[in-house]
Amino acid sequence: MLAECTMTSSRPAVLTVSAPPVAVAGQRVVSLDVLRGFTMLWIVGGAELLLNAVKCFYPDPVVVDALGRHLDHPQWEGFVAWDFIMPLFLFVVGAALPWAMAKRMGPGQSLLATYWRILRRVVVLWVLGMLVQQVRYQPEVMELYSNTLQAIAIGYLVTSVALLHLPLSGQIALFASLVLGYGGLLMFAPFPGYPGGTLRVDANFPLWIDQLVLDVSRRDRGFTWVVTSLGFSATVLLGALAGQLLRTRLSASRKLLALATTGVALAVSGWVWSYWLPLNRHVWTSSMILWTGGLSFLVLAASYAVLDVAGVRRWAYPFVVVGANALLAYSLDPLIDPWTRPLMRSVAPDWSTPGIRLAAAIIEVGALWVICWVLYRRRIFLRA
Repeated sequence: MLAECTMTSSRPAVLTVSAPPVAVAGQRVVSLDVLRGFTMLWIVGGAELLLNAVKCFYPDPVVVDALGRHLDHPQWEGFVAWDFIMPLFLFVVGAALPWAMAKRMGPGQSLLATYWRILRRVVVLWVLGMLVQQVRYQPEVMELYSNTLQAIAIGYLVTSVALLHLPLSGQIALFASLVLGYGGLLMFAPFPGYPGGTLRVDANFPLWIDQLVLDVSRRDRGFTWVVTSLGFSATVLLGALAGQLLRTRLSASRKLLALATTGVALAVSGWVWSYWLPLNRHVWTSSMILWTGGLSFLVLAASYAVLDVAGVRRWAYPFVVVGANALLAYSLDPLIDPWTRPLMRSVAPDWSTPGIRLAAAIIEVGALWVICWVLYRRRIFLRA
């Protein structure tokens, strides 16, 4: 199983979010692969699968209601488990970047070629994000900026440049500047008709900027993007700081201690700040960046302890398979989802039945996993 988890591709491919992480000792950091696959499985149907499985096999109304609340974003302020998936995915993308950038920063490497590769990935992610959004929601106008892949593209660009040109202290300063600067805009920047600090679902500073820049192509005005890119970048950069910690020659126990203490400090800071700037995933508030960043450090510490230190990996194989081609799974999901529902309706017209919804979720997630598994077995990993 370990041999399968440490494979690298020998074939050319076309897309990736980041290069596969490789640890300093020559072994793969399996925890990053697993976390990438874990988050992606939730995104492509895992939440629907779990909720309907509980409805079928343990239909306690209290349990179902509580689980349902945590598998859907709150209408505005607050934090539930589902709000953690996207920040964790951006964090893991950042955590893998130090390995990818190390290959581009060695002797004899061309800075121009490195920048070209970075820009190419940004463009590919951006365009793919537009296409995925168009297929998934079919808006009348193609949306310019409204997808997770585009948030990744912005964070990837900022973090890659920071890794190329800033020392560790400079990267930490940049992270602090992004978090404090964005938080300052949310708390103090006025906009037409409203005083600074207004944070309503229909009136907030990031929404005002989005309306100026993206109004013609905005389907869902509940989430913000343009100014919020500062927050996306901070989350990816925070992941890169964690990745650099994993790349050090520190002992495993000291790495775990550093990950855990940093996670607690960030989470506590975010929670305290939330009394003045509420946790809000819709506008990616700075308090939420710190809170989810702290949780991400703690999750990474736990997975690193189990997978890379203790070596308990057999259970993680399904996540590794998806994590190796996470971008492919995300891109195929809106293509597979539309045919599962008509298929199930042809068998059972009552789509509202939890059993039918569970079967559809199993088919969707299973189909995506099988596709990723076939590519994994053939050592094909799609890259930019």
